[in-house]
Amino acid sequence: MKRSALLLLSLVFASAVTPSLGDVPMTKWGKPSLQGNWDFRTVTPFQRPASFADKEFLTMEEVEEFEAAVVAGREARAAIDFDGEYDQQDLDVGYNQFYLDQGTRMTTTMRTSQLVYPENGRMPAMTDRGRETAAYFRILQSRSPEGPEDRNLYDRCILGFNAGPPMRSGAYNNIMKLVQTEGHVAILVEMVNDHRIIPTDNGGPDLPTDMRLWKGDSRGYWDGDTFVVNTKNFTHLSRFSGTGEGMLLTERFTRLDENRLEYMWTVEDLEMFEDKFTAVVEMQLTEDDVFEYACHEANYAMPLMLSGARKQEASGEEDDTWLPSWSR
Repeated sequence: MKRSALLLLSLVFASAVTPSLGDVPMTKWGKPSLQGNWDFRTVTPFQRPASFADKEFLTMEEVEEFEAAVVAGREARAAIDFDGEYDQQDLDVGYNQFYLDQGTRMTTTMRTSQLVYPENGRMPAMTDRGRETAAYFRILQSRSPEGPEDRNLYDRCILGFNAGPPMRSGAYNNIMKLVQTEGHVAILVEMVNDHRIIPTDNGGPDLPTDMRLWKGDSRGYWDGDTFVVNTKNFTHLSRFSGTGEGMLLTERFTRLDENRLEYMWTVEDLEMFEDKFTAVVEMQLTEDDVFEYACHEANYAMPLMLSGARKQEASGEEDDTWLPSWSR
């Protein structure tokens, strides 16, 4: 039987049968088990491509066509012979396509985007304040750095670019380990080995507003069979997709069956965006382990970057290559 037919049958069955508690692994204290290593790679676009317009879901044939086009595009790029000429995007990444691990499949939701709200599958418009702040950081990232504080948190290995929170499929290291006890849930993301330890009883009084954390302050509670995590008190530098320190993040973890974990998150920051936005992805249980990602602010890249900037200063040289090509 063809893959499309098998997958279609499984989707029909899954939509017709709501998982009961017997279908979901349970802890000894009566809550669904979220524990395991979860893979959140997907080629489902974060925002809905213009080619899909108002189409929220794809057919099985369209899913297969999209996946095949993604793989073919990667193979074509990897086969390009630059005849000694470099490509700026290759320099920005620092290594070629071989090392990227972005997945090859769309999620089983068959959605055209990970964003499910706004309903058009696109990010909401920024406010005036949001645009002004984005422009400031764009200028900062475009010029040669005066010190490490001028580079973003990803360059400085303080946060992983897909580790969040919220977690979002990226170029590689799309695995997170979740360890669960009755009183806490611990999340370890492979990218930069970021971790959060989240209480399941809301964790007592809120932190004062002047106490800001790179990954915010996360507190969790159970809403039926879904573990809900609310996070606030971010720094003004955390900037998830252009958010500010007033970002409120709500994450929802729901075990769907033996092999799938639904991860839904909503960002609210009306200072920077005109509306909230919500995304959903189904993580897949994996036997792959989480390995050390040895990235830290004192690694070779930062002193080399700063020494290059000082060299340019001394020679009076200016260029526009400090801003990565994907940010232009």
